[in-house]
Amino acid sequence: MKILLFGSNGQLGQTLINTCPEEIQIIKCYRDIVDLTDLEKIYDFIIKTKANFVINSAAFTAVDNAEIEPELAFRINSEAPKVMANAVSKIGSILIQISTDFVFDGTKNTPYIPKDHINPIGIYGKSKAKGEEYVLKYKNTYVIRTSWLYGDFGKNFCLTMLKLHKEKSLLNEPLRVISDQIGAPTSTYSLSRFCWKIINFLAKSQTIPSLLHWCDAGVASWYDFAFAIGELGIEKDLIAESAKVIPIKSIDHKTTARRPHFSLLNCEESVKILKEDQFHWRSELKKVIDIIKAKEIL
Repeated sequence: MKILLFGSNGQLGQTLINTCPEEIQIIKCYRDIVDLTDLEKIYDFIIKTKANFVINSAAFTAVDNAEIEPELAFRINSEAPKVMANAVSKIGSILIQISTDFVFDGTKNTPYIPKDHINPIGIYGKSKAKGEEYVLKYKNTYVIRTSWLYGDFGKNFCLTMLKLHKEKSLLNEPLRVISDQIGAPTSTYSLSRFCWKIINFLAKSQTIPSLLHWCDAGVASWYDFAFAIGELGIEKDLIAESAKVIPIKSIDHKTTARRPHFSLLNCEESVKILKEDQFHWRSELKKVIDIIKAKEIL
């Protein structure tokens, strides 16, 4: 079985490659092979490879920059997936599109289910929502929404916080982190397991919903997440000392783009249908920090 992976150099792409089952051949697609702004090249590449599955883990994810470069964000997050879905429909393969909790406005006070009304409040969320809309118009297309993704590769909150804990503690300076944005951190390893489970189901012609949610269990603010990273960093001897973490409000941390204040995803349907265990975000964080230590990344 052949899988074409867009975003092979991203944090999820790297984890998918590292956790790929032996019977699966991954065709790695990097930016220098196919730039996602080149829509014609995307289409031609998919037609040429004739892969059984296409996973799109690539995206314009710089939330603040999306407000400054909306055309680029929509081209990568909306138009590119649309072309992928069209190409996949022509060769009879299957597309798995990775999406985001940012398609919601964050005004709900219970976890969002896949069928909830979407109402993105920033360009990043709007561009991803449009990508979902385009993709789901075609047959054999699936969208997985996830939240607060991090791993042992690239730029992400976990690696950034570990470095800041190390730097700030040496300078005896506090680490100020937002406490009124609520969601669930999700390990790239957790999401990769879920992707491989979906592919296994679909390869056996088992029916699953076209729109699913996946994140790690539990609930957290960015403050909670940063505090836990410091605690586990010390426990695993990655850092000698953690910085003092001070909670702040979103209003006190000016950003170009607005973020949803509550974007927790309800994954009950995914757990039930795919029979995939959903572990607490803190236990998944511990596994990732073990990997960071083993790879001597810091």
